[in-house]
Amino acid sequence: MSDEARRVFKMETILGLIAGKGGTDVSDLLCYLTQRELSAEEEGVVAPMSKGWLYSMEPRFMQCCYEEGEPFDAWTKKQASKLGGNVSVEPIPAADMASISIVLDKLADAKATVAEQAAAIEGLQANVAEFEPFKAQAADLEKKVDDLSGKLEAAQTDLAKAKKELKTFDGKVAINETEVESSVKDIVSRAVKDALASLPAGAAVAAAGDAEEAPATEEAPVEEAGGGVPDDFGFGASGSDDSGFGF
Repeated sequence: MSDEARRVFKMETILGLIAGKGGTDVSDLLCYLTQRELSAEEEGVVAPMSKGWLYSMEPRFMQCCYEEGEPFDAWTKKQASKLGGNVSVEPIPAADMASISIVLDKLADAKATVAEQAAAIEGLQANVAEFEPFKAQAADLEKKVDDLSGKLEAAQTDLAKAKKELKTFDGKVAINETEVESSVKDIVSRAVKDALASLPAGAAVAAAGDAEEAPATEEAPVEEAGGGVPDDFGFGASGSDDSGFGF
């Protein structure tokens, strides 16, 4: 700012500040009086103090009462005819500006913060607009994740239930009766074949023929001792130990 001890301003500029008017000339006057650059918001803060400073330098300014609606040019000409065309003023003392400067500094910081936040919001809005087409896809994926989570929970529940049921079979073997019956028949069939194979050729053929001719409901005759079937052959033969099962 200016280092001038005093500076001359047109009377209409001084009267514009007193009447609450704005404009380039009034802004220049306020910056000079406060010795700092001012934003429009800051000008509104320092205007009352600057007006008081002008009153203190020239008490006659307090008599210059502007009525809203009155033609400003006609009013300034009337006041200038009594006060003169120009006014020499000096800046507000630094001691008097100290407290107001603190307020102005905070206001400037707040304005900078607002500007940063506005820029950040603008950036976020741009991002939102960019990702808008993907919102529907994200919602669909979220639904699928929820569905899969439900299925996973159900599967885990079924698995736990199955493990609990399997514990009752620890150390046990499930018996398939059909398979057991088939195995017994196979064993008996192999035993008969092996027994027939041990007989003399003629006796084996006769025994096989008798087995085919005998009715299924009749018992096969037991041959006397000395016949074709030895005493040690089972299934009804006496056997050497009279056990009735001569294998």
